Amino acid sequence: MNVTDDQLLAHPNKYSIEILEQNINNLNKKILLATQKLTVDFCIKYILDLAIDNGSEDSYIYDVDYILDFQKHLTKQEFKQLLMLEQV
Repeated sequence: MNVTDDQLLAHPNKYSIEILEQNINNLNKKILLATQKLTVDFCIKYILDLAIDNGSEDSYIYDVDYILDFQKHLTKQEFKQLLMLEQV
């Protein structure tokens, strides 16, 4: 199933994580954050940008605090736990 940004905007919280992953290269991160209920794993894998000093104009936006502003059901603790597991 192909999903576009316009479909995300028209149908908030409709799409499963699997469908979003299949379409990730065609979707805008900001629209994803604002319209869909995401998991911590999805956010870390596809949205979080820990390289905030890489010179990218938008990199500062995709930190944990920015993600949490949109994804109210997630917690900073969940991010910390999963990020620590990934470093082991």
